[in-house]
Amino acid sequence: MSYGTVATREPSGAVSLQIEVGAAPRRASFWAVAYMVLLGDSVRGIFFPTLWPLVSSLGGTRAHQGIIVAAFSLGRVLVSPWYGAHSTRHGYRGVLLFAHGVIVAGALLYTQVRGLASLFAAQVVLGLGCGTLGVTRAYVAESVPRDQRTVYLGRLTAMQYAGLTTTSFLGSLLSRCGDGLAARYGGTRAGALLRLDGLTFAAYAVLAGALAAVALLLAPTFVDFVPAARPPAAAATLAPRRSPRRTRPADRRHARLVAVGLVLNVVTKGSIGCYETLGVSYAQAELGLPGPVVGYYVSASGLVGVLFLLSFRPLGRLFDDVELVLYGIAVMVASCALMVRPVAAALGGGDAFQVWLTALFAMYAVGYPVGHTAVIGWFSKAMGRRPQGMLMGLFASAGSLARIVFPVCTGLVAVSFGSDAVFATLAALLGATLLIIAYFRAAFRGAIA
Repeated sequence: MSYGTVATREPSGAVSLQIEVGAAPRRASFWAVAYMVLLGDSVRGIFFPTLWPLVSSLGGTRAHQGIIVAAFSLGRVLVSPWYGAHSTRHGYRGVLLFAHGVIVAGALLYTQVRGLASLFAAQVVLGLGCGTLGVTRAYVAESVPRDQRTVYLGRLTAMQYAGLTTTSFLGSLLSRCGDGLAARYGGTRAGALLRLDGLTFAAYAVLAGALAAVALLLAPTFVDFVPAARPPAAAATLAPRRSPRRTRPADRRHARLVAVGLVLNVVTKGSIGCYETLGVSYAQAELGLPGPVVGYYVSASGLVGVLFLLSFRPLGRLFDDVELVLYGIAVMVASCALMVRPVAAALGGGDAFQVWLTALFAMYAVGYPVGHTAVIGWFSKAMGRRPQGMLMGLFASAGSLARIVFPVCTGLVAVSFGSDAVFATLAALLGATLLIIAYFRAAFRGAIA
């Protein structure tokens, strides 16, 4: 399946982007945006194997790690709605250029980390630069037919998920490269200036990736357009006119669907945030696995998840969005339950590694990619033909807020009550969400169809 882009000019003179199946002439804009999505979560995933060793080398605890993980999402929360609103009013290129300039600054800060405070600051700045997820999703959602949004957003999310999970493998390799460079050049002036070591060397890969994104945005093949510049007359033809009395129920239904989509986003994003905080470090602390090895397992599971995301077109023929949400969350519940040690001991016969690997695979390869991507399609369809930028920014901010609250609470609860309490609570929360969606599934299915 190939995806191309065709520039079309609206009556007002504003240029919009239409992505068509099988269109060959201009794929560059879509793939440039997909690359930026890949980079945005690579900035998080590439540091997975080295984050806990870096935090511990600076004298930090598990609670500090939760705060550091949340710092990246804090940056995203602060800017995502602003980025989305600005892109709706002024177009996409300027917002994306600014954001990737901020990523460059954050990567440079990360290479010079000297303490927990400077690591926190670097993570916040990187999060400020990576707060464009709502912008990139809106770029695609504004460009495709409503009935194709879940498929296209699924392919965009495949790039995001590849960045989040598979780049752990790259982070492990870069860690070893950094150690080698530190051994060779660490005593030189250049080595001291560049801070060449295995714990921060991945930041240079992030720096190079952000500069490549800037080059793609400045290329003449990138098609920019301003959603707000579309003429009112054209927008009015998209839906029949209704009287104020008849629009009120539709507005209430829209508000309920958006609210449910936000809650689902928070729950699923928060759950994966807990895995970032405890799932990986659990394997290092409890199972004795080295950070690079854990990164390889996460990457392998993430690769399978990417394949699921790339198959959303046939999945969409078999299941609707509500069913995909249900099945994805059900697998996430099973994954969290397996991370509770009494459950793991009962099912795994004492083989803690096998149970951990099963739980990791269930979360990263099936549950989260399928469930959360269906939630994105749910949210986009709930907005109908309204401008996507601002609301997609709020959606991204809600997810980032979950990545702040959940990891911080995870670190604190784990220190006080242990990891079993964390994963048991997650399983209960996801299970309650699953039951509510299952009970109202007929109403939700009819509303977003």
